[in-house]
This record gives sequence, C-alpha cells and structure tokens, in this order.
Amino acid sequence: MNHNHSSLLAALLLSLSYALPAQYVHAESDLMIIEDDGSEELMIEDDSETLSIDDGSGDSLSIDDDGLNLGDDLMIDESQPGEPNQNLSETLQNYSSTSQQGVNVSLDKLWFEYGRYESDSPAEYQLYGHGKGTINWQGEKWELQASARLDYYEEHSDDSSDKAVPANALSNNKGNWDKTKLDYDETFVRYRGNRGILTVGAQKVIWGRIDEVPPSDRLSTQDLRRGLQDDLEDRRLASAAVRYEHFIGDGKLDLLYIPRLRETELPDENSVWYPINQREGTILGLDTSPLIEYVVRNTPIDDDAPNTDGGFGIRFNQLGSGFDYALGIQHGISTLPYFTYSTNRNVIEARYLRSTTVSGDIGFEALGGTVKMEAAWNSDTPITRTDGRFDSVESLAWGIALELFPGDSDTRLNLQLTGNHLIDAPDVLDRDKMASFNGTLDMPFGNNNWLARMRFNVGLDMSDLYFNPELTYTGLSNQEIYLELHEYNGDTGSIGGFYKHNSLVNLGWRITL
Repeated sequence: MNHNHSSLLAALLLSLSYALPAQYVHAESDLMIIEDDGSEELMIEDDSETLSIDDGSGDSLSIDDDGLNLGDDLMIDESQPGEPNQNLSETLQNYSSTSQQGVNVSLDKLWFEYGRYESDSPAEYQLYGHGKGTINWQGEKWELQASARLDYYEEHSDDSSDKAVPANALSNNKGNWDKTKLDYDETFVRYRGNRGILTVGAQKVIWGRIDEVPPSDRLSTQDLRRGLQDDLEDRRLASAAVRYEHFIGDGKLDLLYIPRLRETELPDENSVWYPINQREGTILGLDTSPLIEYVVRNTPIDDDAPNTDGGFGIRFNQLGSGFDYALGIQHGISTLPYFTYSTNRNVIEARYLRSTTVSGDIGFEALGGTVKMEAAWNSDTPITRTDGRFDSVESLAWGIALELFPGDSDTRLNLQLTGNHLIDAPDVLDRDKMASFNGTLDMPFGNNNWLARMRFNVGLDMSDLYFNPELTYTGLSNQEIYLELHEYNGDTGSIGGFYKHNSLVNLGWRITL
C-alpha cells in the first residue's frame, strides 16, 4: 500500500439533508388538518370506508375498499429508512407524476474530477468530466423524455519514466489516452394507467436487493470505463427496452424485454482500467501461469460483441408488514464480456454467453435493522480450464446483508457477505468458490454539511482488498466537493490484485440540479 495514500484511509464522505419547517397538527374525530407557514393546508378525512387526502390544489388521493387510485401531484411514502418496502414505495412515487404537467428542460448533473495515481502505476494522473441534460414532457397519462450525456476521459503517463511502454510494443494498459463521447441516457415514451406503467425506450433497470453486486442484476448494461471507482447507479447505462410494471395490491409484476444487446462499455485498451493487462500478461478474474502470461502479452484482442437480442425477464415483488420478497426468471446474454483465448483465430476474444437465471430475494426487520438475502442460479457461467480451454458450468451467486441506522440517525451502515459458487466445476483458472465481506458506511456530521463515507471489500477465499474512504463537503446547495482514496491489493486472480498498481487519490466536484 502506498504511504502517500495510506495516510488518507481515515477520511470519509458527506450527505446533504434539508431541515423541515415546524408543522402544526390539529386532529379531531376523523379529520386531520396539517398547516405550514405558507397558510396552506393538507386535509385528511376518514369516513371509515374511504380515506380522502386533499392538499387544496384540486388534486386528491382516495383510498377505498376497492384499492388505490393514484392522483396527479401527490405522493405518499410511509416507509421508514431501512424498511424492506422502501424500494417499491420509491417506484410508486417516481411514477405518480409528482412534477407539473408540461415541458421541462434541465441540466441534471455536472461532474469534474482529477485523480493522481500511485508511483507504481503506468499512469500519472486521470481527468474525468461528465454532464447530463434532459427534456421531459408530462401529460395526464403520457410522458416523453429525451436525455443525453457527455463524458470526457483522460489518462496521462510519464513517458520519460521506466514504466513507459514502447509505442510499437504489442501491449495495452499504457495509461496514456483520452476520449470524448456523446451518448444517449434514459430516453423513452411512458404511459401510466390506473394499475400499470408501460415504458418503451432507453432505460436503466437494476433488479436485486444487495448493494453493489446484486445477484439478480443480469440484464443491465454496465459501465466500466472508470473501473469500479463509481457507485452501482453510476456504473449502469441506459439500454433500449420494453418494460411493463403491473401493480397488484401490495405487489408488483415487472416484465422486461431487451430487443438488442447493449454490451458493457469498456475503457480504451490503453487505459489502466482495461480488463486485460498485456504489460503483465494477466486477465481480470483469472489466475495465471508463465505460459498464459506469454500468450496474453503477445496475442491481439477482439472485444466486439455479437449483434443479437438481449433477452427478457419477469420479476414479482410482494410487500408485507416488515417483510417482503421477490422472485424472478431471466433468459438472456450477460452484458459483461468474458475473455478467453481462441486457438482457431489466435486472438483473445470476448465471449457473451446466453444463460437462464432463476433468482429470489427477501428482506425483513431483524437484529435492529433490515436483513436482506438474495440468490441467483445461472445455467451457463463461463470458465477457463487450467489447460486454457473455454467451457461453461452452472453457478450460484448469493448475498446476505444487514442494513442499520444506528440510533435512528442519518448514519447508514450496510454489511454484506457475498459470493459466487461454480457448481461441479473442473480445475479452473477462475475463483470457483468466491466469497467476500464488503459494505458501506455513510455518516453525516457537522450539521449535515459533511459526510464521511467508507466502501470496502475483503476477500474470504483469497487475499482481495479494496478500500474507498471519502470525505465530502455539501454545504453548498446541491453541490459536493470530495476527496477520496481508492486502494487496491491482493493475490493474482483477484480484483484487488489485478488493480494493485491503480491505487489513486481523487479530488472532485459535482452538482445535481
């Protein structure tokens, strides 16, 4: 571990919170009136058969014995932080048309970052810039949205150092490249009925309950152009899809079809985050040998994806009192490439296997917080035998988590055990019984103007270490100024071992509008 970075391991991150104005609540019999300082009232009336809620704007929400009717401008979320039903409640909120009808043009996000690598890295520093804008129109039932994103990536190496790779060498990971890309984001047509939502177009759909590595998330498109530096939400891209969500009481049936595969976005081959390192002759996730290292160093790479459909999935989520569960089945191609050597073509090629996935997850209140469990069986998981041959086996991915809010505060602690077991696998170069202890701590302080954060991963089946402490200042409206460390280490074949020369310190600014 680099000493310049080690001194920053105590640093942590921020969170932005808003102080709520004091409210005066008057309740008598079956009528409750909530007033605020603006002399506006929210009236809730219960006549034992029908619950009516009126905010005085002309829009209301009525709940009777026949079920729930969603109004136009009112959203209600009775879930508390950490309760298992929070995700579905958020989904209902997002699709309840909480904003005014009409056209809205917005610049959603701006993000700039400078990163300095440790001395052993072939790259000296990295730059990242990101912006996203959206045009959205909402009617009573229909919604149209067009969203675009602009990303800039740059890595710069010190060509005068002994780490520099000759320009004519058959080698990547030189740490010297830049790229600007204009891309679409969530762009769709959406129709909201009384009981269902139909969305057609580019969208992000992440299924599962476990943080960072949900086993049920098999069809979403990953963004690895910055390696694993970003959170799960920022490591996903919008894909063209048809999605229908049907709400049944306290449950939701989710149908998803992806007509065309959008593969994972990889960094440039000259990036230090590319999953094949020809300088050292290693491939991310695989053990190695002198022969394998020679082949990797001296063989061209083909990472093109096939032109085919992405697949489909069905997921049912049921809420309960302090308990909920979900079941799902998917059949499609994993968007993440698996690299293997092709003797016929004499190239290292990306393979995308079509697989059937059966998954389930549950969440319930226990141990002072929320316990989350998730597992997914996959019919075809790619492997590489020790003799270099490509094959596939069944596998079981799993995760167990405990989410806590100590002292009912805004501090969030999430601890997880996750793993992937290759079923009846022969001798392989892959991690056949992978297991890890990982988690996240988010702790606001300083009147919620600061947030200290720590993400970590520790391998249990082999040495595999990742630490990401972050300290963020959020005293400026909607803005974050942060300082963070990404520290990697581990054995050959582990993620931490593959990226062990990529430890870096980032200083960044971002604003969400």
